Amino acid sequence: MATPIIEYIAENLKNSIAAITTANGFNQNLNACRPTRKDIQTSWEDLDAIITMADAEPLAAGNSTVRWKQYFLVTVFCRDSDTDTNAIDTRRNKIRADVEKKLTEDLTRGGYAQDTNFHESAFWDEDEGGLGGVGLIVSVDYSTKINDPYTKR
Repeated sequence: MATPIIEYIAENLKNSIAAITTANGFNQNLNACRPTRKDIQTSWEDLDAIITMADAEPLAAGNSTVRWKQYFLVTVFCRDSDTDTNAIDTRRNKIRADVEKKLTEDLTRGGYAQDTNFHESAFWDEDEGGLGGVGLIVSVDYSTKINDPYTKR
């Protein structure tokens, strides 16, 4: 069975974020995953990075091409630490910067897209448990044949 172009892009995002490691010159090791269920009620750990697809927006189409802007939400969990001497905001800023740096290394998502863009980002906190994090909205512009989402243009 064929794989849609958008699936190659989503996997590229996950694999790129999984490559954010100290061995690769980043500030921390992120654990990237794409949830296997819609109800992702589970206990996430420090530096888990969850990539979920959001809405897609059609862009201008040509005679044989359809263009899309696909939005993704990248959520990285950040647990309070009793031993870390850096402010929690410093940890979150480094997470956000690492994700931005890594995703700008290849804006074409392995050659399957035309561009990768950053939109909103936000810090968040849970009321209990010391878990919070940073969320980033990323969009990817890509094109396929007008009647064939399995073939890139």
